[in-house]
Amino acid sequence: MSFDVHVHPWTRDFMKKNGPIMKACDFFNLDVDKLPASTAQILDEMEAAGVARGVILGQDTSSTRNPAFRNYTLRNDEVAGIAAKSKDRLIPFAGVDPNAGPLAVKELKRAVKGLGMRGLKIHSSANSVYINDRALMFPIYEYCEEVGIPALLHTGTTGLGDTEIRYSKPELVDEVCAAFPDLKLVMAHFGWPWPEVTLAIALRRPNVFIDISGWAPRYIPQSVITYLNGPLQDRFLFGTDYPMLRHKDWMDDFEANLKHKLKPGVSEKLLSGNAKRLLDQG
Repeated sequence: MSFDVHVHPWTRDFMKKNGPIMKACDFFNLDVDKLPASTAQILDEMEAAGVARGVILGQDTSSTRNPAFRNYTLRNDEVAGIAAKSKDRLIPFAGVDPNAGPLAVKELKRAVKGLGMRGLKIHSSANSVYINDRALMFPIYEYCEEVGIPALLHTGTTGLGDTEIRYSKPELVDEVCAAFPDLKLVMAHFGWPWPEVTLAIALRRPNVFIDISGWAPRYIPQSVITYLNGPLQDRFLFGTDYPMLRHKDWMDDFEANLKHKLKPGVSEKLLSGNAKRLLDQG
């Protein structure tokens, strides 16, 4: 059974209220009428695809100036509530807006201590904040390192509209790793179109994991597969980017187009073993 580390608990109604997400649907060539009607569909679709557990991601743009993201926030209480109904199949990661300054750290503390959230997700391009912003991001990383929770960072380009990808360049993660060597960092989407930069950082920084979410397995570049099969096989993570990619579609594609390319034992690490280590679940 697999462990998806990159699930957005979005519904059709929520997505339709967000111009940037609708542009992402165009980017992924999705039929809007087939988007999830409710968050309960997450578990149903996971079950149908043989995915045992998933990480659901919060998001916060409440202090971001970009008006396109005024409806983008998912409150941590809501995300934690969805997870609480899942009988431990969904693990909640908090979202905070770095633009809130000290209030962002305060909210993260509340989410972790009060709501039991197990990690952090930040999309720097949505927040218009650089990954390595020392004033706004470093206090957040400091708290994550202090309490031992991972930070999952969007890296590379994005299907979201009304954003700038310069905030999420993977090269910026290296400075964060240098400052916080004990912080587990997940570089989402392998930083495309700079996957070699992502791979180089992970080779240098043992606290870095890489998720392959947002990519149908048949399209994953050979350079990434080489390192997945080789020196970084213990640090790659399966993720769908649900609902942009649905679980059964991803798993069917994996069985047909990627699994046979992987060395013995690598599939298990990718699909579940590495995620369990990331979250200290043995």
